[in-house]
Amino acid sequence: MGDDSEWMTLPTDQKCEHKVWKARLSGYTEALQQFQRVTDEKSPEWGKYQGLIKTFVADSNAVAQLKGLEAALAYVEKAHVASRTVGEVVSGVVCKVFNQPKARAKELGSDICLMYIEIEKGEVVQEELLKGLDNKNPKIALACVEVLRRAVSEFGPKVITLKPVVKVLPKLFELREKAVRDEAKLLAVEVYRWIRDALRPPLQNINAVLLKDLEEEWAKLPSSVPRQSRFLRSQQDLRAKYEEQQQQQPDGDTADGDGDAAPTVDAYELLEAVEILSKMPKDFYEKIEAKKWQERKEALEALETLTTNPKLQAGEYGDVVKALNKVIGKDTNVMLVTIAAKCVAGLATGLRKKFGVYAGHLVPTMLEKFKERKTQVVQALQEAVDAVFLSTTLQNISEDVLAVMDNKNPSVKQQASLFLSRSFCHCTTTTLPKSLLKPLCVALLKVHLHDSAPEVRDAAFEALGTAMKVVGERAVNPFLADVDKLKIDKIKECSEKVELAGGRKTSGQMKKKPVSNAEPTAEASARPSAPSRKTPTASAQSAPKKGKAPASKGAAATTKNAKNKETVEPELSLEVCEEQAAMVLPASCMQTLDSANWKERLAAMEDFHKAVEQMDSREMPCQALVRLLAKKPGWKETNFQVMQLKLQVVATVAQRGSFSRTSALAVLEAVVDRTGDIKCSGRAKEALSAVAEACKLPWTAEQVVFIAFGQKNPKNQAEALCWLSSAIKEFGFAGINVKAFINNVKTALAATNPAVRSAAVSLLGVMYMYMGAPLRIFFEDERTSLLSQIDAEFEKVKGQTPPAPIRGSSKASTGEEADEQEEELGTDVVDLLPRIDISDKITSEMVSKIGDKNWKLRKEGLDEVAAVLSDAKFITASIGELPLALKARLTDSNKILVQRTLSILQQMAVAMGPALRQHIRGLGFPILNVLGDSKNSVRAAGLATLNMWVEQTGMKEWLEGEELSEELKKENPFLRHELLAWLAGKLPSLRSVPSDLSLCVPHLYCCLEDRNVDVRKKAQDALPAFMMHLGFDKMNKAAAKLKPASKDQVVGLLEKARASVPAKPSAPTKTTPAASGSVKATQSPPGLNRLAFFPTTSLHVGLHAIILGFHHLSDYSDAHVNCLLRFLGSS
Repeated sequence: MGDDSEWMTLPTDQKCEHKVWKARLSGYTEALQQFQRVTDEKSPEWGKYQGLIKTFVADSNAVAQLKGLEAALAYVEKAHVASRTVGEVVSGVVCKVFNQPKARAKELGSDICLMYIEIEKGEVVQEELLKGLDNKNPKIALACVEVLRRAVSEFGPKVITLKPVVKVLPKLFELREKAVRDEAKLLAVEVYRWIRDALRPPLQNINAVLLKDLEEEWAKLPSSVPRQSRFLRSQQDLRAKYEEQQQQQPDGDTADGDGDAAPTVDAYELLEAVEILSKMPKDFYEKIEAKKWQERKEALEALETLTTNPKLQAGEYGDVVKALNKVIGKDTNVMLVTIAAKCVAGLATGLRKKFGVYAGHLVPTMLEKFKERKTQVVQALQEAVDAVFLSTTLQNISEDVLAVMDNKNPSVKQQASLFLSRSFCHCTTTTLPKSLLKPLCVALLKVHLHDSAPEVRDAAFEALGTAMKVVGERAVNPFLADVDKLKIDKIKECSEKVELAGGRKTSGQMKKKPVSNAEPTAEASARPSAPSRKTPTASAQSAPKKGKAPASKGAAATTKNAKNKETVEPELSLEVCEEQAAMVLPASCMQTLDSANWKERLAAMEDFHKAVEQMDSREMPCQALVRLLAKKPGWKETNFQVMQLKLQVVATVAQRGSFSRTSALAVLEAVVDRTGDIKCSGRAKEALSAVAEACKLPWTAEQVVFIAFGQKNPKNQAEALCWLSSAIKEFGFAGINVKAFINNVKTALAATNPAVRSAAVSLLGVMYMYMGAPLRIFFEDERTSLLSQIDAEFEKVKGQTPPAPIRGSSKASTGEEADEQEEELGTDVVDLLPRIDISDKITSEMVSKIGDKNWKLRKEGLDEVAAVLSDAKFITASIGELPLALKARLTDSNKILVQRTLSILQQMAVAMGPALRQHIRGLGFPILNVLGDSKNSVRAAGLATLNMWVEQTGMKEWLEGEELSEELKKENPFLRHELLAWLAGKLPSLRSVPSDLSLCVPHLYCCLEDRNVDVRKKAQDALPAFMMHLGFDKMNKAAAKLKPASKDQVVGLLEKARASVPAKPSAPTKTTPAASGSVKATQSPPGLNRLAFFPTTSLHVGLHAIILGFHHLSDYSDAHVNCLLRFLGSS
């Protein structure tokens, strides 16, 4: 009793640590009562027991342990600091509780584990339970399996990560203890309830009898989707939602398509990756080149066996792909081609996105090989090319597909179209933008839809129908302007039959509208050899009668919107034109138009113009009216007053009526001829602008320039170029065909007439505002004196923002149309630049030189590549075997060659443009390795190259996948320092990032504890940028996996960085159309030209932006000061 008196006077926390079990029992009891009384989760009382809770669950006395478990459960449930104890407590539960004979102890231990999951510590709990499965005591393994099953059942796969659970199931099925095996079967059934057939592949190799038993149990499960029954603390809103649904539907049924139902789990993610490169036969590359087909077959079959693994470990597969590509492309034995295609399919399926880097090498070869007609070859190639497509994007291989679209072999054309059809099924409106859809549809329509082979036409119908299903009729209809009704109906029929991947619904399904086949669009057609006056095609013949505007989008569409659609009509004879004009013009006008007296002709034209102004636009026979102007003396009129009225009539008809390109072609030659007339030039230019507004500037500009340079009149040429300069400023640069103007501008620059040369230079200045530096490349071969004039003109407009369009559809576009125009402007102008395919110039000899042992030969090979790029100026994405050769040189022991290679990659970035994206995996990420070089000059060159690539490709592709995290994982202080500094600079400028950025976080935390002080500093600088996109909670959760010492340090740094997280950039506004009119115009400092006119309510926003502008400049320019003064004055 004396001992009892001694410990009974101790405080509760000391009783819990006492050596006497009765004292501990008393302490646990008091602690439980105390925990139940405290209502504030942040009470300081909780902190007293933070270090003691682990002893509560591990007490050596069974009676005291039960009470300790009850107290620990109450503590975990109510204390805000409980999450810090999870590792030690759960480890104690697994080792000291699950081996106890008392069921109550095991029950409380399980409840503690589940409570830790509820307070957001599921990952640590799961890790400790998985460790417990390896314990030699079968009771512990059994209890751990049971808790895992309860956790999956109650929280579901959104909370419990299933991959490690599925991974241990086969091992559990092989244990000697029947009780553990039975519980593992129940766990497998529970997992199957959530993910269904995704569980089958990981369990395909277990005992057949056991698998049959599982199949039977799985078949008994209800087909209804399981629902989460227990929720995390952060999911209380979801819990309330479920409870509300249950009250409304007591029978438990819920509406289909509930976004909170069980998530779809990919079986691939549950599999363990298999490494196969080291398992390949050592003589594989020798046998694959052997002359005997039996030896080649043996090598391929060995590889095929390895590629049947459903998930493969990433590695360097370049040599394997190269060998397979050679077999597919050049081997005459179709059996070997079939096996090689199966190997490619296996590699692409097993590696998924990691195989995308090799897609550009394989797709052209496989599409060309479709010339083989044997069924087994075609089927194998189809499976292979489809698997390769899933590893990349259609954007990356579009040029390869387009290259084979005009192949002479009908089988190749058919299979190319079918491949596009299958590829479209996996696309969305985002991954199939207009800039990508346009060339593919044009190729299908131009070649395949009119092919003599019926199977080619049918495949084209299927591809176009699938595209229509994905992006909707509205996006595809512009390309069908010249397609007859029967073919359009066939395309729509195919579209209705298409089933998209995953059963997705598209905008075309949501909103179907009857579209008239006579409704063409303003898609610029190819430039004709001369202003065409041929009768339009059959589709044009079926156009609605004159005066009926095409149906516009939406019930509230106006006539002005309807005019944005191009009107097509057949060419009318002069007799028909006179008949139609006589119905709407005064009789006196018709009689005196050809009078010999100029005054009578003038009076007739005045009546003509007045009648046109008062005429109902819907009933205006535009072609008849403008063709009537050609009635003798027609466009040879000698009186300038009469001629001015004629030009004014053309402008009025074009502005008010449904003016077609057929009508425009009837008068353009005459109007252009009058631009050089000093008395009529103004009216002629007004008429041209009116025609451009009706028929779109791109098409009108092509016709005007072609006509002007065909007339050989220097005045007309100069004035046509001057008009075009002003028209671009008025209409914007949307759709302008740069190719069509380059040669004409060069011709004008070479003209003997100074006015023509001056007008051409002025036009180049206007184009420079929209195109920027790439424009100059086309004129580098001009005379030095002329080039200096061009540079001077460029210098005048450098820094100017292109003016906002005030005419044409660019002015009126809103919503989706504006988005399409902006997208087209952002890519098409660059895409229209003439690009050269240099793949045939990258010879095998050149590649051999680059890989030679002699550094001088390697340098010679690199110099040859640089010369090819320099001569081509602009290139396509097809560069043959060059990527693999250059990649090897980035790790060359000779640093001079490394820098030379980086110089070539910079050259390639400028020459290839946005198409560079498809080489990011093969050539882009290897650039990051250079950042780990010990020489400052090499790292600086690598960083410059990296930035040039990002400028062309954007950041999204660089942040997708595991490559970036793998680079950050390397323990190279130079690499980590440069890469973290680069990310800290780039991430704050992005509005959103791929979710794969989170893969870098564990390595970022390692950098925070790096031995190198510079690495630690750069890691701290990068924390706010990462937190800006991932959020504090997610990064804090990732820190919980660290060791206690590291965790405390990292959490402290996170709290510190939390205060300096930058704000995400705001969405670009569409209030400044000028911005959408340029590709990459050099602009004034950020926001300065716009902020001076912000309303008073946005004062703080404007001031903040101007201050940021000051911050990025080394000195304050007059523009900044004036802008700030104007801003303050207006506010």
